[in-house]
Amino acid sequence: MALAAWRDRSIQCDGRPVPIANFHMTLAFLGDLQPARLDPLLDAADRQLEAQMSSDRSMTIDQVGYWPKPGIYWAGPSAWPDAVSQLADALRGLVVQFGARRERTAFQPHITLFRRCQTPPAAPSVAPAIELAAGSVALFESRQGREGVSYQPLAEWR
Repeated sequence: MALAAWRDRSIQCDGRPVPIANFHMTLAFLGDLQPARLDPLLDAADRQLEAQMSSDRSMTIDQVGYWPKPGIYWAGPSAWPDAVSQLADALRGLVVQFGARRERTAFQPHITLFRRCQTPPAAPSVAPAIELAAGSVALFESRQGREGVSYQPLAEWR
């Protein structure tokens, strides 16, 4: 993947690199969900996504950022289609109905490159310039294992 190759040659960081298989862009974070609530959530997501999946969601990953409190270094777009923000807002509202905390931060599409950074990494000498065409939305379950966190898809919408 182009983003991982760019990261590996362009960034020096004291954090833990996120495995390529875990690269994703979070639209809404749900947290723990009781198993009995999964089917109603999927039904609600079906209705929500059916109404909003026709718009273009391509964007260019062209900037990096650092969030010190969680120690996350990320890459994301400096601009993105309104449809992406609208979808994130709709899904954030939906997951609140299923027990998620309401997000208090503005939506910033991003892909986490490193976790547990103790110090801000130096700016890369070459900014990323990677085209991303989001062709699907998925609901993932994160599982903690010996090798760290892995993400298992529970549902996907194209």
